[in-house]
Amino acid sequence: LDLNEIEPRPERLDRQLLEVMLSYHASGLAVIAAPCRPAEMRSFDPDTVTRLLDLVSSHFNYVVIDLPRTWFSWTDNVLLGSNRLFVVSEMTVPGIKHAKQLVTAVRERLEEGPRPQVIINRFEQRMFGAGLRRSDVEQALGEDFAATIPNDYRLVREAIDRGVPLDEVKAGNKITTELKKLVAPVVSTDKTAAEPTGKRRLSLSWARG
Repeated sequence: LDLNEIEPRPERLDRQLLEVMLSYHASGLAVIAAPCRPAEMRSFDPDTVTRLLDLVSSHFNYVVIDLPRTWFSWTDNVLLGSNRLFVVSEMTVPGIKHAKQLVTAVRERLEEGPRPQVIINRFEQRMFGAGLRRSDVEQALGEDFAATIPNDYRLVREAIDRGVPLDEVKAGNKITTELKKLVAPVVSTDKTAAEPTGKRRLSLSWARG
């Protein structure tokens, strides 16, 4: 992705140019990767970012955005245009405290926007000994708590190094099971509310400043 080339003429963004920027994985995922310039720190025109996301959301049913830690001029628009927001934290006191602060900051800025929730990554349930327990996390985060993802560092490391989904390394692993519960909650059995299979679509309408 080279936004330096697109930014002067955002009207050039179309399906053909999008295909040039996309990378496809064998699993079916399509990725638009951030520019590989670790020493460059700059913000792009919010209209360019919004136009890109409009284009992406019109061609894909589901769009997942991994936002940078830094808050840019276009961050509010991206958050407001999202259906669900997750803050990922590890199970440490500083991590949970920071996640709580970030959730509060997002809610204050967005007001009526989507409500952010916290995912605790690399979770380990200890029966004995000192340290945080799940009940501590639930008490600290309250209704902002979304889920815990089990810790299996060896499995995740192998999947990353091989560039394959977790299930290809170990079918039915606990991490994938918990992620499915998080992103694909039980569908309502109410037939009047259900949509025909294959016709459900996540509609994204990106907010514009």
